[in-house]
Amino acid sequence: MKIGLLNCGGTITESYQLDGTIKRLLARDLIALSGQADWIGHDIDPVDSCDLTFASLCRARDVIRQDRESDAFVMCCGTDAMEDVAYVAALLFDRDRPVVLTGAAIPGGNANADGPRNLADSANLARAMPQGASALVAFAGRIFDPVSIVKVWPQAIQPFGPDTAIRGSIEANIVTLAGSGIVDESYAELDVSDLGARVAIVTETFGLLVGFPDIARLDGIVVAGKGAGGFSAQSERLLSEAAGHIPVVLSTRCAHGFRVNPAVTKYAYDRAHNLGLTTAGYDGLNASKARIRLIAELGRANRSEKAGR
Repeated sequence: MKIGLLNCGGTITESYQLDGTIKRLLARDLIALSGQADWIGHDIDPVDSCDLTFASLCRARDVIRQDRESDAFVMCCGTDAMEDVAYVAALLFDRDRPVVLTGAAIPGGNANADGPRNLADSANLARAMPQGASALVAFAGRIFDPVSIVKVWPQAIQPFGPDTAIRGSIEANIVTLAGSGIVDESYAELDVSDLGARVAIVTETFGLLVGFPDIARLDGIVVAGKGAGGFSAQSERLLSEAAGHIPVVLSTRCAHGFRVNPAVTKYAYDRAHNLGLTTAGYDGLNASKARIRLIAELGRANRSEKAGR
């Protein structure tokens, strides 16, 4: 199986110089470090993951579509935004060939760098993935679901969790994969021009939401509620008024998103419906991923509206 390497930067590409500057490794350098001579390298956006955008991921998708020689793809990026990048890849990328995301905790230019091992593990996972699977993450011997993965440690060899996001392991080149790894939703038809919706995330601590954005400047809002989506009675009017003009999605500031027991729903869930807030399709998504999905949904709706004119 021939592997295409998509270089989107991150720690795995960092090589610290004697003068303190950082030189970014290119795809060919990563391939050389990993010893995978038959890989095909593509430099997309070799930057810090916080600088990646929808445009970056759409460029990566374009490269995948143009590269008909590779049977699967490994994408490297920084761990700080990998949970968001993985979810965007699961939504936007075609599923005709496997895609695995990985990175590193130790800069790629270090002698003890973990990047080469992660790249090799990712290739092994790509070979084992079922047809039609969504993008997965391989890191430090573990396989993660793009919907549930969260960075739980700022600096660690294995920074990701929770346990419920783990979909398998890679030990001694042996891949153990649980589940199909398929995300139900696909927005692969969207272009970067469809992904410009202005969606804000709002949250509260004690009492009324302060600094609530001007809804005239927004296309949607995600509420990062407390725990199972809780918000104060003081914020009800603001949220209800906003929901009368733009989509307002109820999410949570809990890193793993929230799931609702349909037999005994939490009070905030039912109250949100009475106020006109949206919950359907957002269970299990934290506020950041809920924002990504809402942008995609708005993009699809806008695209359909244009087609119908």
